[in-house]
Amino acid sequence: MSYSRQNNASKAMIERPIFASGTFKEVRKGTYTKGERSGQQCVSKEFKSGSVFEDHYFQEELNIINRTQKVIDNWHAEGVIDRTILLNTPEIWVYETSGYKILIEPMIENFEKFNSNTGWADKSGGAWSEAMQALSHFSYHNSGGQFLLCDLQGGVYSDGYILSDPVIMSQRHDCGPADLGPDGIHDFFSRHRCGSFCSKQWSRPRTIGQATYPMRQGTTMVALPTRQGRNPLTRRF
Repeated sequence: MSYSRQNNASKAMIERPIFASGTFKEVRKGTYTKGERSGQQCVSKEFKSGSVFEDHYFQEELNIINRTQKVIDNWHAEGVIDRTILLNTPEIWVYETSGYKILIEPMIENFEKFNSNTGWADKSGGAWSEAMQALSHFSYHNSGGQFLLCDLQGGVYSDGYILSDPVIMSQRHDCGPADLGPDGIHDFFSRHRCGSFCSKQWSRPRTIGQATYPMRQGTTMVALPTRQGRNPLTRRF
Protein backbone atom coordinates (compact mmCIF):
# COMPACT_ATOMS: atom_id res chain seq x y z
CA MET A 1 0.00 0.00 0.00
CA SER A 2 1.23 3.47 -0.88
CA TYR A 3 0.27 6.24 1.53
CA SER A 4 -0.25 8.96 -1.07
CA ARG A 5 -2.97 11.51 -1.75
CA GLN A 6 -3.52 11.94 -5.49
CA ASN A 7 -5.21 14.59 -7.64
CA ASN A 8 -7.69 12.13 -9.14
CA ALA A 9 -8.76 14.88 -11.52
CA SER A 10 -7.96 16.03 -15.04
CA LYS A 11 -8.94 19.68 -15.08
CA ALA A 12 -9.02 22.65 -12.70
CA MET A 13 -9.73 26.38 -12.63
CA ILE A 14 -6.84 28.33 -11.05
CA GLU A 15 -7.30 31.79 -9.52
CA ARG A 16 -5.02 34.57 -10.76
CA PRO A 17 -3.83 36.15 -7.45
CA ILE A 18 -0.83 34.62 -5.68
CA PHE A 19 -2.14 32.92 -2.56
CA ALA A 20 1.16 32.19 -0.80
CA SER A 21 4.87 32.13 -1.53
CA GLY A 22 7.69 29.85 -0.41
CA THR A 23 11.42 30.11 -1.00
CA PHE A 24 11.28 28.63 -4.49
CA LYS A 25 7.59 28.52 -5.49
CA GLU A 26 4.50 30.66 -5.70
CA VAL A 27 1.10 29.19 -4.86
CA ARG A 28 -2.36 29.89 -6.28
CA LYS A 29 -5.67 28.45 -5.18
CA GLY A 30 -7.96 26.61 -7.53
CA THR A 31 -10.90 24.25 -7.87
CA TYR A 32 -10.99 20.89 -9.64
CA THR A 33 -13.59 20.93 -12.40
CA LYS A 34 -13.29 17.44 -13.89
CA GLY A 35 -12.65 14.05 -12.28
CA GLU A 36 -13.28 12.38 -8.93
CA ARG A 37 -12.32 15.54 -7.02
CA SER A 38 -14.53 17.86 -9.06
CA GLY A 39 -15.68 20.74 -6.84
CA GLN A 40 -12.85 20.26 -4.34
CA GLN A 41 -10.09 22.82 -3.81
CA CYS A 42 -6.55 22.43 -5.15
CA VAL A 43 -3.38 24.49 -5.33
CA SER A 44 -1.02 25.22 -8.20
CA LYS A 45 2.70 25.71 -7.55
CA GLU A 46 4.96 27.52 -9.98
CA PHE A 47 8.73 27.88 -9.70
CA LYS A 48 9.74 31.51 -9.24
CA SER A 49 12.53 31.35 -11.80
CA GLY A 50 12.54 29.43 -15.06
CA SER A 51 9.24 27.73 -14.34
CA VAL A 52 8.26 27.51 -17.99
CA PHE A 53 11.48 26.31 -19.53
CA GLU A 54 13.44 24.42 -16.88
CA ASP A 55 12.05 20.89 -17.17
CA HIS A 56 14.60 19.54 -14.74
CA TYR A 57 13.00 21.57 -11.90
CA PHE A 58 9.81 19.60 -12.31
CA GLN A 59 11.49 16.23 -12.65
CA GLU A 60 13.65 16.99 -9.63
CA GLU A 61 10.53 17.78 -7.62
CA LEU A 62 8.86 14.52 -8.61
CA ASN A 63 12.02 12.57 -7.77
CA ILE A 64 11.95 14.07 -4.27
CA ILE A 65 8.28 13.13 -3.92
CA ASN A 66 8.98 9.56 -5.05
CA ARG A 67 11.82 9.16 -2.57
CA THR A 68 9.71 10.66 0.21
CA GLN A 69 6.86 8.29 -0.62
CA LYS A 70 9.16 5.29 -0.18
CA VAL A 71 10.23 6.56 3.25
CA ILE A 72 6.62 7.09 4.36
CA ASP A 73 5.54 3.69 3.07
CA ASN A 74 8.45 2.03 4.90
CA TRP A 75 7.59 4.01 8.06
CA HIS A 76 4.09 2.55 7.98
CA ALA A 77 5.44 -0.92 7.28
CA GLU A 78 7.44 -0.60 10.54
CA GLY A 79 4.25 0.28 12.43
CA VAL A 80 5.84 3.11 14.39
CA ILE A 81 2.57 4.91 15.22
CA ASP A 82 -1.12 4.05 15.21
CA ARG A 83 -2.14 6.89 12.88
CA THR A 84 -1.62 7.53 9.18
CA ILE A 85 0.74 9.95 7.46
CA LEU A 86 -0.10 10.63 3.81
CA LEU A 87 1.92 12.49 1.20
CA ASN A 88 0.31 14.95 -1.19
CA THR A 89 1.46 13.83 -4.64
CA PRO A 90 1.67 16.64 -7.21
CA GLU A 91 1.39 16.20 -10.96
CA ILE A 92 2.77 18.34 -13.76
CA TRP A 93 -0.08 20.14 -15.50
CA VAL A 94 -0.05 22.79 -18.26
CA TYR A 95 -2.08 25.99 -18.49
CA GLU A 96 -4.32 25.77 -21.57
CA THR A 97 -3.80 29.39 -22.61
CA SER A 98 -0.10 30.00 -21.96
CA GLY A 99 1.39 26.50 -22.03
CA TYR A 100 3.17 27.19 -18.73
CA LYS A 101 3.91 24.15 -16.62
CA ILE A 102 2.80 24.01 -12.99
CA LEU A 103 2.49 21.49 -10.21
CA ILE A 104 -1.07 20.69 -9.06
CA GLU A 105 -2.08 18.94 -5.84
CA PRO A 106 -5.09 18.82 -3.50
CA MET A 107 -5.54 21.63 -1.00
CA ILE A 108 -4.40 21.05 2.58
CA GLU A 109 -6.21 22.72 5.48
CA ASN A 110 -5.18 23.19 9.13
CA PHE A 111 -1.62 23.74 7.99
CA GLU A 112 1.45 23.71 10.26
CA LYS A 113 5.19 23.10 10.09
CA PHE A 114 7.14 20.55 12.15
CA ASN A 115 10.79 21.00 11.18
CA SER A 116 13.15 22.64 8.68
CA ASN A 117 16.27 21.77 6.70
CA THR A 118 18.54 23.54 9.24
CA GLY A 119 17.52 21.52 12.28
CA TRP A 120 14.70 23.71 13.60
CA ALA A 121 11.94 21.61 15.19
CA ASP A 122 8.54 22.48 16.57
CA LYS A 123 8.72 22.03 20.34
CA SER A 124 5.15 22.97 21.21
CA GLY A 125 3.04 20.28 19.64
CA GLY A 126 3.44 17.25 21.87
CA ALA A 127 3.20 13.75 20.45
CA TRP A 128 2.68 14.65 16.80
CA SER A 129 5.70 16.96 16.79
CA GLU A 130 7.81 14.17 18.29
CA ALA A 131 6.48 11.73 15.70
CA MET A 132 7.50 14.00 12.83
CA GLN A 133 11.02 14.41 14.21
CA ALA A 134 11.10 10.62 14.49
CA LEU A 135 10.06 10.33 10.84
CA SER A 136 13.05 12.46 9.85
CA HIS A 137 15.38 10.32 11.98
CA PHE A 138 13.81 7.15 10.54
CA SER A 139 14.46 8.34 6.99
CA TYR A 140 18.21 8.50 7.69
CA HIS A 141 18.19 5.01 9.19
CA ASN A 142 15.97 3.59 6.47
CA SER A 143 18.23 4.90 3.69
CA GLY A 144 21.42 3.58 5.24
CA GLY A 145 22.51 7.12 6.08
CA GLN A 146 22.24 8.41 2.50
CA PHE A 147 19.20 10.66 2.88
CA LEU A 148 17.28 12.69 5.44
CA LEU A 149 13.64 13.72 5.02
CA CYS A 150 12.84 17.10 6.55
CA ASP A 151 10.97 20.38 6.15
CA LEU A 152 7.92 18.42 7.21
CA GLN A 153 4.74 20.48 6.93
CA GLY A 154 1.10 19.70 6.32
CA GLY A 155 -2.34 19.50 7.85
CA VAL A 156 -4.44 17.39 10.16
CA TYR A 157 -7.27 15.20 8.88
CA SER A 158 -9.54 12.56 10.37
CA ASP A 159 -6.93 9.88 11.08
CA GLY A 160 -3.53 11.57 10.87
CA TYR A 161 -1.63 14.07 8.74
CA ILE A 162 -1.13 14.99 5.10
CA LEU A 163 2.36 16.28 4.24
CA SER A 164 3.40 18.50 1.34
CA ASP A 165 6.58 20.04 -0.10
CA PRO A 166 9.15 17.88 1.69
CA VAL A 167 12.89 18.36 1.43
CA ILE A 168 15.41 15.56 1.00
CA MET A 169 18.98 16.19 2.15
CA SER A 170 21.47 13.78 0.66
CA GLN A 171 25.08 12.73 1.00
CA ARG A 172 25.53 13.43 -2.72
CA HIS A 173 23.96 16.89 -2.40
CA ASP A 174 21.81 16.32 -5.48
CA CYS A 175 18.20 16.58 -4.31
CA GLY A 176 17.24 20.10 -5.26
CA PRO A 177 18.01 23.64 -4.12
CA ALA A 178 16.92 23.05 -0.50
CA ASP A 179 19.26 20.05 -0.12
CA LEU A 180 22.02 21.22 2.23
CA GLY A 181 23.95 17.99 1.71
CA PRO A 182 26.06 16.25 4.38
CA ASP A 183 26.29 19.50 6.37
CA GLY A 184 22.51 19.68 6.55
CA ILE A 185 22.25 16.08 7.72
CA HIS A 186 24.92 16.79 10.30
CA ASP A 187 23.06 19.90 11.51
CA PHE A 188 19.80 17.99 11.92
CA PHE A 189 21.42 15.45 14.21
CA SER A 190 23.44 18.06 16.09
CA ARG A 191 20.09 19.54 17.15
CA HIS A 192 17.90 16.44 17.23
CA ARG A 193 16.95 14.90 20.56
CA CYS A 194 15.24 11.55 20.25
CA GLY A 195 11.74 11.45 21.70
CA SER A 196 9.37 8.64 22.55
CA PHE A 197 8.85 7.64 18.91
CA CYS A 198 12.50 7.19 17.94
CA SER A 199 13.95 3.72 18.24
CA LYS A 200 17.31 3.10 19.92
CA GLN A 201 18.09 0.77 17.01
CA TRP A 202 17.90 3.55 14.42
CA SER A 203 21.29 4.66 13.12
CA ARG A 204 22.65 8.19 13.30
CA PRO A 205 25.99 9.75 12.27
CA ARG A 206 28.92 8.59 14.38
CA THR A 207 30.37 12.04 14.92
CA ILE A 208 28.23 14.99 15.88
CA GLY A 209 29.77 18.40 16.42
CA GLN A 210 28.78 22.02 16.16
CA ALA A 211 26.14 22.91 13.55
CA THR A 212 27.21 24.53 10.29
CA TYR A 213 24.08 26.54 9.44
CA PRO A 214 22.12 28.95 11.67
CA MET A 215 18.89 27.33 12.78
CA ARG A 216 15.88 28.78 10.96
CA GLN A 217 12.26 27.75 10.79
CA GLY A 218 12.17 28.68 7.12
CA THR A 219 9.07 29.44 5.08
CA THR A 220 5.78 27.60 5.15
CA MET A 221 4.61 26.98 1.61
CA VAL A 222 0.89 27.43 2.06
CA ALA A 223 -0.63 30.22 4.15
CA LEU A 224 -3.62 28.26 5.39
CA PRO A 225 -5.39 28.51 8.75
CA THR A 226 -3.45 26.83 11.55
CA ARG A 227 -4.76 23.61 13.01
CA GLN A 228 -7.59 23.62 15.52
CA GLY A 229 -6.58 20.43 17.27
CA ARG A 230 -4.64 17.22 16.90
CA ASN A 231 -5.60 13.58 16.97
CA PRO A 232 -4.28 11.50 19.86
CA LEU A 233 -1.24 9.44 19.00
CA THR A 234 0.11 6.17 20.39
CA ARG A 235 3.51 4.58 19.93
CA ARG A 236 3.26 1.06 18.53
CA PHE A 237 6.62 -0.48 19.48
